[in-house]
Amino acid sequence: MDRRTACLHQADAFREKALADPEHHDQWIDEAIKWLEQAMEAGRCAIVTVEADPTCDVPEPALGAIRLHG
Repeated sequence: MDRRTACLHQADAFREKALADPEHHDQWIDEAIKWLEQAMEAGRCAIVTVEADPTCDVPEPALGAIRLHG
């Protein structure tokens, strides 16, 4: 199981605790939110840098976009 999936399972467990324990509902929801935030972080894509071949036919603005977003 990857980290994102594990974090989502933890968030689900805390949501279930919130339903089962109304007296501490807010505390369990806060914990679930923390795990959801960790899942979002774990699910972000890696940044990849691409070096363009100087002889390629890609227009210069496109090369800039590749460097910024690739």
